[in-house]
Amino acid sequence: MKKRRKYNLPRITLTIFIIIAMVVVAVSLKNIFSLRAEQKELKSINKALLAEKASLQEELKNVNDFEYIEEQARIQLRLVKPGEILYILEDEDQAETDDKAGKDSKN
Repeated sequence: MKKRRKYNLPRITLTIFIIIAMVVVAVSLKNIFSLRAEQKELKSINKALLAEKASLQEELKNVNDFEYIEEQARIQLRLVKPGEILYILEDEDQAETDDKAGKDSKN
């Protein structure tokens, strides 16, 4: 005769409960580690943005300075004062690029 096994309902319930608890803990640990990694990344981004903010605040102080405005007008817009003569010289890199482009177009 085969021996019939009795199922112990409390033991099965406890086993299922433990398995569910382990799954919940594993998912929670995964979320904690991913949130910590995201926090670390956001802190580094925040640090870079704070440095950029400080740089922009320093530049903002210069924007209201007449000498800074004049310097930027001369550099970016190539403006000159009355009676001045503006000489524009090619950069070495630009001259080399133009030379190469001219040689390529002739071939």
